[in-house]
Amino acid sequence: MHGRFNVRKPLGNLLLEQGWLGPTQLEQALEEQRYSKEPLGQILLRKGWVSKQALYKLLAQQQNVALVFPSELEIPAELLRRIDGRFAREQRVLPFKESPEELHVALARPSDLALLDELRFRTGKRIVPYLAPEDEILQVLERAEDQPSEVSVPNLTLRAGPSILEETAPTVELAENLLQRALRARATDLHLEPQANLLLVRMRVDGVMHEVARLSKDLEASLIARYKVLGQMDIADRRRPQDGHFTYSFAGHDYDIRLSSIGTLFGERMALRLIQATRLFLGLEDLGFFPEDLPRLEQMFRAPYGLVLAVGPTGSGKTTTLYAALRHIYTPEKNFFTIEDPVEIALEGITQIPIQPKIGMDFDQILRSVLRQDPDVIMIGEIRDQTTLQTAVRAALTGHLVLATLHANNAIATVSRLVEMGAPAHLVGATLVGVIAQRLVRRPCPQCAQIAPIPAGFQSAFASLQGEIRGQGCTYCGQTGYYGRTGLYEVYLPDAESRHLIATGASENPLRKQAQGHKTLWQVASRAVQEGLTTTQEVVRVLGWGMEGL
Repeated sequence: MHGRFNVRKPLGNLLLEQGWLGPTQLEQALEEQRYSKEPLGQILLRKGWVSKQALYKLLAQQQNVALVFPSELEIPAELLRRIDGRFAREQRVLPFKESPEELHVALARPSDLALLDELRFRTGKRIVPYLAPEDEILQVLERAEDQPSEVSVPNLTLRAGPSILEETAPTVELAENLLQRALRARATDLHLEPQANLLLVRMRVDGVMHEVARLSKDLEASLIARYKVLGQMDIADRRRPQDGHFTYSFAGHDYDIRLSSIGTLFGERMALRLIQATRLFLGLEDLGFFPEDLPRLEQMFRAPYGLVLAVGPTGSGKTTTLYAALRHIYTPEKNFFTIEDPVEIALEGITQIPIQPKIGMDFDQILRSVLRQDPDVIMIGEIRDQTTLQTAVRAALTGHLVLATLHANNAIATVSRLVEMGAPAHLVGATLVGVIAQRLVRRPCPQCAQIAPIPAGFQSAFASLQGEIRGQGCTYCGQTGYYGRTGLYEVYLPDAESRHLIATGASENPLRKQAQGHKTLWQVASRAVQEGLTTTQEVVRVLGWGMEGL
């Protein structure tokens, strides 16, 4: 420091002074920040209220440093190796120019004095810091890692044409290379799919499957066997379904890799589920609920007893929501239990029990046993049958808070679903505290998103919208126009009159009329499009046409 502390002007004030933001917009963004804890700049970018260049120009001015955009730089490969790759990724550090005495470094946090000291110690040079967008730093670092090596695997471009790979490296390295590419792409699943003359490799990114490569048929048996060895599965048996798992560390994160194999017409097929613990350690405020829903969730999950359900199709994030709820309400003064298939992530202080159908330990059997363990809160991974449902309802009726997932189309329709499964209507009315119906939708890519008109043919379904934020496709998002996902949540918290209607066997329409001000999934989705959180095409893909009643 030079004898004086620089007092930074808040970013919002700078934007107002420049005339790039109005007072109403700033107030709305700050209100959203109070609940989401997201940086103000990221909220403004997501809403399309300020350009990336303008935002970072002001941030650099605010922090009194120079600004650089890594995507516009030509950086020598040897310079990228000046700093350990793992450290660079974790700390968002990108060296791009050097002299005998100085190293010029692009940083997401150029004012972090401890980080600058660490860099000075590691390099032995004076550090000249620059502000740079975090996503561009990571993009350049990942592109450098993806340079061709002795393992011949094509670079990941989600819309790239397929290619045939020959066995030019040991299978061990090929298996690891494919796994690492999936993790770099933020994939949740990696699939090895035998075809008549090749092995197709696909991965699921942001909920959508993408073809990555086509491997030589000769690699099929050895590659799948390698993953089976890691998962402690029987490599000799290629016909019967098998499951396995192993842990894997990559880029500073630990992953639980769940394996599933099954024999098919053309050979053994394998699916790898890639689970990162931190993805399931989100708080309720991080999941994408609108701010006004958070007090209602607090009321729902703080109920002393009753039944709380998260409903939706497979892969809609129901378990993540309930995990967030458990972490939110956990206290050592109560007994918490979960019954899962399988246990996704270990939760400290909570007793978690995996079901084991082979020895007769299914959801209902374990739930009956747990009720003899003096529980206060019980989470059931999924209510699949009448027996488990009836036991869960009785538990909710006798003083326990029961959280569970269920397959249902929307929140209010869940009431009819429970009755159809065999729960008496009067008991549903007495125990149902609330329902969260949810879907996951892709977010527009922050790098290539632009204001665009509603696509032709979609105007009638989104008549209230004048336009939307839509990604155009770039290298950052793999030419998809999307990057990351957010949730759409319909929150139903029945009042006393609604409970009475439920108990008397009322159908969905009377319940919906009674729930004044209730927002359907489609209404929630339309608002998400209006706020730039997703697109009309994505809403239709996930919710379907003619589902405005959802």
